[in-house]
Amino acid sequence: MQIGQWLADGHMHVAELDDTLAGYRVQHRHFFGEAFIEMLMVASPLRGHGVGSALLLHATSCSAGARLFTSTNQSNANMQRLLAAAGFQQCGIVHGLDEGDPELIYRFATDDVR
Repeated sequence: MQIGQWLADGHMHVAELDDTLAGYRVQHRHFFGEAFIEMLMVASPLRGHGVGSALLLHATSCSAGARLFTSTNQSNANMQRLLAAAGFQQCGIVHGLDEGDPELIYRFATDDVR
């Protein structure tokens, strides 16, 4: 299973709330050699409680001025709002991955980009 492989490879970061898994983030460097958040998931009942924001804050703090990218479908307005609130800016678009629902590419807005 892909989740098990991400965990085994050390690419997964988890968030817990009251000793319960609240969400996770998968990050790697397979995006043109740059840091990329491949997956960010928050348990449905905990959405809107800051778990996603905390996972993104951890990702940006670990990046320390390096480039950090992620993406989401155009239809995922909640993720787009979360990314904007965390300081990410849309920087590209890919058509054809999900028919009729383009993938929006985001970069963390930092003044210290290489």
